[in-house]
Amino acid sequence: MPELSPVWTMIGLDVLMVIYTLWVLSLTRPIGKTGVVIGGAMLAWLAVLHLGLSNRSLFPQDISGVAFLVVIFVAVGAVGAVLLLIPPVRRLLLGLDQRQLLLLQGIRVFFGATFLLQAGLGVLPQAFGILDGFTHAGAGFFSLIAAFSVAAGVQGARRAWFANFFGLADILIVASSLALVLLPQIGPHHSMMYAVFLPAPLWLWFHLVSIWKLVRAEDSVSRVAHA
Repeated sequence: MPELSPVWTMIGLDVLMVIYTLWVLSLTRPIGKTGVVIGGAMLAWLAVLHLGLSNRSLFPQDISGVAFLVVIFVAVGAVGAVLLLIPPVRRLLLGLDQRQLLLLQGIRVFFGATFLLQAGLGVLPQAFGILDGFTHAGAGFFSLIAAFSVAAGVQGARRAWFANFFGLADILIVASSLALVLLPQIGPHHSMMYAVFLPAPLWLWFHLVSIWKLVRAEDSVSRVAHA
């Protein structure tokens, strides 16, 4: 039986994430050419990422944990700049409703299951892979529950707050432990980086926009109550 390639497994997950993301973005209205451009840009970045990781040329092999963590946060900032400074993308992102923002996190269940599998196969350090797998699966699961709760009007805001804080904590803790603790063991070109440098920054910004909308909704309710 042929071996399951960790690299192609992660590439397949990233492609699935791109397709799922475009589907969620188009749930309430067609996204037309903007969706084609977004999908093409994400797949192009995946190709560049694969080239850099497979050739081990994306980072110095001896990069320090602190420097790698800085690179991760710079990547998050760059993704935020693309999302918020390009007008069509910004309009699309800020026009998403709370259900869509939470549904976008649902694909993390599959990433979590994959990390658990890779921990069992020895691709990831066992303790990290199991913890990361369960927290990623939990983040996706709680976000799906919150999305359905918002749609049903049953404790939607409370569950959305919980899902967002859980998901944010997952991303920040995993990124920090990966860079500061595990990097010497797995190296900067491990297959895990296909998740770190494509979906993870997007998920973080989806959480932040969801929280921003929750705050705005609470402010609106408060103003109405005091009117």
